[in-house]
Amino acid sequence: MHLAPGEKALCTRCDAVLAKGERFGCDAALVFSITGLILSLPAFLLPFISAGKLGDQRISLLFTGVEGLWDNGMRLLAVLVFLCGGLVPVVLLGIFALLHVPARSGGWSVVSPLLSRTAHILEHWSIPEVQVLAVLVALMKLGSLVDVAIGPGFWCYCAMALALMLAQHSFDFDAVAPISSPGRPDAATQP
Repeated sequence: MHLAPGEKALCTRCDAVLAKGERFGCDAALVFSITGLILSLPAFLLPFISAGKLGDQRISLLFTGVEGLWDNGMRLLAVLVFLCGGLVPVVLLGIFALLHVPARSGGWSVVSPLLSRTAHILEHWSIPEVQVLAVLVALMKLGSLVDVAIGPGFWCYCAMALALMLAQHSFDFDAVAPISSPGRPDAATQP
């Protein structure tokens, strides 16, 4: 039986999801992950925002704010912004890609359950969309005071955040075999 895109097959006894119809195709998570990884490089290196007034122009990169927080004594906040807005999203995209490459090539990796658990944990700490929203709010507030221009790094970062959200939505955590813990039988052995 073929499921329509977005359709789910549920167990009649326990309502567990048995299968899902892929919205974007079976390789969507891999494609979105690779796209996000490619977009992350220009997002980190290209000008993010430029602001100026009376001929004084300042160009900021993605992590210029992290550097400013660090220099002004807000080191914990700087580390959190760096991790949640930059490092964790890229690591998560890399994990999604690593989990799909062996499945696509027909092989199975022994570390796949560990990577799947890591991805499941990291997805709660990856919040680039919050950083995009914060930049947009700052632009609205500063727009009346200084001349603000959005750079190509911001648009690449927005596209990377969108690719990450689509990869997360397309990724099926249930497709990766769970590691059985002592005293607990695998789901496959239960009646």
